Amino acid sequence: MSAIPDHTDVPRIDLRGFTSPVHFLPRLSDELGVEVWSKRDDLGSVGLAGNKVRKLETELAHARALGATHIVTEGSRHSNATRAAAAAAAAIGMKCTLVLCHDEPKEPVGNLLLDALFGADLRLVGDASWVELARLTADVVRELEAVGERVYRLPIGSATGRGAASFARAYIEAEEQMEAQGATFRTIVHASSAGSTHAGLVLGRALRQKSTRIIGVVVAGEVYDDVPGNYLRLANEAADLIAPTIRIAASDIELTEAYLGKGYGQPAAGVTEAIDLMARLEGIVVDPVYTAKAVAAIIDMARKETIEGPVLFWHTGGYHAIFDPSYTAAVWSDLPRLRDIQL
Repeated sequence: MSAIPDHTDVPRIDLRGFTSPVHFLPRLSDELGVEVWSKRDDLGSVGLAGNKVRKLETELAHARALGATHIVTEGSRHSNATRAAAAAAAAIGMKCTLVLCHDEPKEPVGNLLLDALFGADLRLVGDASWVELARLTADVVRELEAVGERVYRLPIGSATGRGAASFARAYIEAEEQMEAQGATFRTIVHASSAGSTHAGLVLGRALRQKSTRIIGVVVAGEVYDDVPGNYLRLANEAADLIAPTIRIAASDIELTEAYLGKGYGQPAAGVTEAIDLMARLEGIVVDPVYTAKAVAAIIDMARKETIEGPVLFWHTGGYHAIFDPSYTAAVWSDLPRLRDIQL
């Protein structure tokens, strides 16, 4: 029986249709000498899936309750959150405008292509900082409201207490799936940017009164001035909604920027090897912007014997970036087994 009430105080729209599976990764486990499992949020559901869909179930229900018919959100052109928002909006008949920063694309590929296919209005603003992006998005909201649109400003990455609450439920879901297979996890590792995934998992652990180590591998350290502080705020906002007697402490938040590299969407040590091992040993795709950095952390910590198994790698989705020409070229040139192929 789950320790968290059904979404009594957090209404949601079902966008997933099924429960993402938990898989044992036997060949990666043998390679690393640590038992590794994966929670496959990359599989199924609307818009080629990903962890953001869980959060959108609650966020879009809230938007509808407010009478909104048009969502506006921001992110990088590689953003999984904006891609998921565009897909979810299409699925339930809402308009969607995306304000996207980062380098100007030479070709419409990866998530940018999907954003357009899902019918979103794309506003490309160049290489803006996260602060500038937020200001530009606010300008777009005012522009749309001025012409009569009923707009809901979706926070970047669905980083709200409602979004985090969806991942408190996800923690319990994964734990129950592991138990059904006669297993458990001692450590969870996941890629983290806006923070509601990590915040929710930490709250789920508190609800279950477990001592699981939860490591958020930061892939976008520039989003907040105080990254741990914002994650803590999200966790306690979620607790206010579903478990008001629980308080999360700063010491409950464990993040690492050791695998961030030069920043969001930039190269980092171990990423190419992570992509290679997951593909070659398990037939699973991870991407250089998000999930490969989390896998790189698992590989590195396993080799240094600083992580305790069983480890659950929470696959948050987002493999589409690997098809971006710049990343494709980098992976191809970095891996000898690919580089030696005659095309």
